[in-house]
Amino acid sequence: MGIGFVRPHTPLHVPDKYYDMFPLDKLELDKWLVDDKKDTYYTQNISSEDKGPKYYKMLVESYGGDRELALKHFLQGYLAAVAFVDEQVGVILDGLEKSKFKDNTIVVFTSDHGWQMGEKDYLFKNSPWDESARVPMVIRTPNTVANTVANTKITHPVALIDLVPTLIDLTSLKGDNKISPEGGRLGGFSLRPFLEGKPKEWKGPNGALSIVGNFGIDIPKEKQNYSYRTENWHYIRYTNRDEELYDHIKDPYEWKNLATNAKYAKTKALLHREMNEIIAK
Repeated sequence: MGIGFVRPHTPLHVPDKYYDMFPLDKLELDKWLVDDKKDTYYTQNISSEDKGPKYYKMLVESYGGDRELALKHFLQGYLAAVAFVDEQVGVILDGLEKSKFKDNTIVVFTSDHGWQMGEKDYLFKNSPWDESARVPMVIRTPNTVANTVANTKITHPVALIDLVPTLIDLTSLKGDNKISPEGGRLGGFSLRPFLEGKPKEWKGPNGALSIVGNFGIDIPKEKQNYSYRTENWHYIRYTNRDEELYDHIKDPYEWKNLATNAKYAKTKALLHREMNEIIAK
């Protein structure tokens, strides 16, 4: 059973009571860096007329150039939409708890993308940075509820393509995903080792790969924009071979691009190799 919610998403239309939960005068914006986009290469590889930079510019201009006020208004709507969806998820889970299936159901909560909230002068999805490329993923199985693995936070990045192999593994499903020999094989790896507290048995890659931009199959693999995230590092490689590298231990906001710093050449080369290994499969 797949249950999808449009919110949180623009337009941020939800009942007023959810807006009332987040008064503007109580909101605090997260830390940000002026001119943070200067050492990035997004606009050199994707049109400056793309929605991210365009929406940010339009929003700030509509509030007379007051960035803080503009983003607080948008943030209020976004938080209201999150609160609205949170309540709907609760309705579903309450219904499950009251049903005969409560002890025999796997629940997965995730999303298709994150959202850039003004960082790097960008207000949209489809960016290569963490705010957009990273998504929530919560998995509850009958087994994890019954043992000490429950409530464990996994810091190893994984990908949405790992969900189908995980569900096949957990439920011992048989059969094939292809209806003809021309069909593509399933990608991804089962997350079962993480769910059972056995991370050393993980057979997947060291990080999670995202393709940035909707270019489709008409653009060869080597011309795509890629974002590769490991536990401690984030490596981005664009169409024209521009690169970004962020140390998430020291720089969780991705303020300082280290890609041209010779000190990190070996780290960048390793991440590039790991990324290419995923792309080649």
